[in-house]
Amino acid sequence: MTILAGIVRDLPLQALELCGVTWSGEYLWYSESFTGRITAIDSVTGEPSGQIDCTDIRADLTTLDGCLLQVVGDRRDLRMLDPETGAVLGELANPRPGHALTGLEACRDGLWLGYQDLKVLDLRDPTDLHLIDCVPVRRPPSGVAVSDGYVVYSDHKGSMITLVDTSARREQVSVRVWGNPTGLTWDGSLIWYCDHATLQLRAVELPGFQHF
Repeated sequence: MTILAGIVRDLPLQALELCGVTWSGEYLWYSESFTGRITAIDSVTGEPSGQIDCTDIRADLTTLDGCLLQVVGDRRDLRMLDPETGAVLGELANPRPGHALTGLEACRDGLWLGYQDLKVLDLRDPTDLHLIDCVPVRRPPSGVAVSDGYVVYSDHKGSMITLVDTSARREQVSVRVWGNPTGLTWDGSLIWYCDHATLQLRAVELPGFQHF
């Protein structure tokens, strides 16, 4: 089933190449590859609240154990950063070398990674990235968000966001959105996505997801 989602909120940004977005519990953080910066903003006003440098930003972003985890470089490795200082706290190699790691989201079950060229969502252990589960999907994922057994992924070119029931291994609903979504995150009630076309963060509600 495919439906058209209405935009609940728009936050225009001073950005040229939006890559990832994550919710820290206090702020929305978004990464932008042209300037090589990761910026925290208020989710209501859009006012900046902090910024760190990361020169080789490549794709999505998430939070893990109070730190930022960013896809970086041509190999699409994972770099952990201190959100206060920008200090590099560690780095893990892309567990599927040579493949396009694009989506990223940490949750209580592990770390979900979306691979655009393979059309799969991997659940991996965040300590060493060993594989826990792998779920095939119909569209090439660009960003990933997670809550309570459900994984949501975005399709950049197709302007779609899809809700996946990972326990049933089934795509439950697809939502057509405005623009071209890349990174995704969930703030507890809304799904936020980076709109690469209009250079803003946009929030939508997904049926059956926002209540978990």
